[in-house]
Formats: sequence, C-alpha cells, structure tokens
Amino acid sequence: MLGIADADSGERDSGSKNIVITPVSCAVPNRAPNAPKLSGAGQVRIEKGSLLRSIYDSDAVDEEYFCNYEVNPEYEGKLEAARLRVTARGLRGEARAVEMSGHPFFVATLFQPQLSSTPDRPHPVLLAYLRGRGGVLS
Repeated sequence: MLGIADADSGERDSGSKNIVITPVSCAVPNRAPNAPKLSGAGQVRIEKGSLLRSIYDSDAVDEEYFCNYEVNPEYEGKLEAARLRVTARGLRGEARAVEMSGHPFFVATLFQPQLSSTPDRPHPVLLAYLRGRGGVLS
C-alpha cells in the first residue's frame, strides 16, 4: 500500500533502508526477564471518529500486549497517505492501532484482543467484527 519496494520489519536483518516496523519504543513496567519488551497491560487512547471509538464507546481503554515490534513513527505520514490512519495510541503517543478509511472493518492493533477474550466475555473488537461489521453473527 505504501509503494515501498524494500519495506521491511526490524525483525529481519535485510539491509533495507525502509524499516516500517521497528522494536517497540517503550517497555511495560514489571516486565519478566527475557520477555518481549511490551508485555502486560497498558492504556490505549482512542481517536474520535474512529471505528475503535464506536466499538469501545470510550476515549481510553486498558489492553493486553505481547510483542516486540511496532509501527516506525517515521512512516506514519506515509501510512495516512495510503488511507491507514493511526486511531489508537499509547500514553507516549506510540501507534497502537491503525484503521483503513473506506473499509468496513480494517483494524490492525498492536494489542491483542484474544488475550483478554473469554467465552463468557468476548472482547469488544472481536464481537464488533462478528456482529455486522464483519457480517458473521446476527
């Protein structure tokens, strides 16, 4: 979508000059030794007018993470130009979710809804997808 032929992730040592996905810029307090840099729970601020805001009906939520990589902030402008808008951010402004404008349900999150979803209490993002925005449940 960005039109960058050698776009790559910091997970690989490809030699690309266009590393769009980089190691996380922050660490969650009380991280276990040798755990990913971002594991545990953290607050996410949600942008007005986003699909996530309509799903949560809130401007901030706590979510669970288990990851080492995130969007390189140097590429946020290019993402937005390609219709990929950052719609949720960590407390220091780090991108935590991206949505595609004009798409019925394109939500990419750094947090992982499946970590806090249970059969008795499914995660709101998963429910929203299944209930109409994704078209599976009625």
